[in-house]
Amino acid sequence: MLKYLLPLALLATTATPTFAQDSSCDARTRFAIIVHGGTSSGKAYPERLAFIKTMLTERRAELDSGARAIDTVEAAIVAMEDSGLFNAGKAAITNSAGYVETDASIMDGRTLDAGAVASQRRIKNPIRAARLVMDKTRHVMMVGDRGEAAVTALGAETVVPEEYFTRAMTKEIKEHGTVGAAVLDRCGDLAAGTSTGGYDSKIPGRVGDSPIIGAGVYAANGLMAGSATGHGEYFIRHTALRSVAARMDFGTQSLGVATQAVIDGMDAAGPGRDGQGGIIAVDANGNFAAIHSTVGMIHGMTSDQMAPMADQ
Repeated sequence: MLKYLLPLALLATTATPTFAQDSSCDARTRFAIIVHGGTSSGKAYPERLAFIKTMLTERRAELDSGARAIDTVEAAIVAMEDSGLFNAGKAAITNSAGYVETDASIMDGRTLDAGAVASQRRIKNPIRAARLVMDKTRHVMMVGDRGEAAVTALGAETVVPEEYFTRAMTKEIKEHGTVGAAVLDRCGDLAAGTSTGGYDSKIPGRVGDSPIIGAGVYAANGLMAGSATGHGEYFIRHTALRSVAARMDFGTQSLGVATQAVIDGMDAAGPGRDGQGGIIAVDANGNFAAIHSTVGMIHGMTSDQMAPMADQ
């Protein structure tokens, strides 16, 4: 099983860029972003990897210029939703009844503010709808048709599902193509987000971990920001992302040790159970973790010291 722990210092390039000063914070030179495109069975996805590298090049330039972590998370996930390459947004897979239901969440580590949507059928970019919930309401999660009506009234863009969504359920080997991003910006703020079309052939109305704060996404300044992918029921039961943060906070574990422990705990859930998946994360010092118990996990990263890279 391929697993990664990637300290930023070990991934440094030979040249360090010159940074513009940012008057809105202390103008730290350190920034970092890591994204994922879901777990995989080992099948090669060169188009997805090429897309991730290009998208990270754009996000890197924005972070270099002082972009906020929360805005960068949203921009990265919108790009992945719009790409038609992942089980999120345009290419969200249909459920067992033949229609799409999408989920997403976003969290700002500076304030612990968060927003989420679940079981959305007409929203073009679920991550933007989640951001609207965070920014424009007193609430954290909006669900179903009434939640969809609420976020639409707030400005979320809608589509005609039959004309927009492109991916039908197939009998191929199951791939958890959820997308996510975790970011450290030059102000030292952390943020994360996750977006998905859900588990393959799910029962209509099923909601996994992706829109659940602490399970599929979490961010807290001074600790970490992360996003999960895999069998969401287990990430919910283990409150996976909050558990990583708690291990770092109360157990003083490093990002890598904490993430590995959570992944191992779910993987050992018991014979015949499917607790496999992956987590991507970044800590307050810009260290990365990309750890998974599945054969593969599509992911990429870049920082002030590292050129964009993608792997699976």
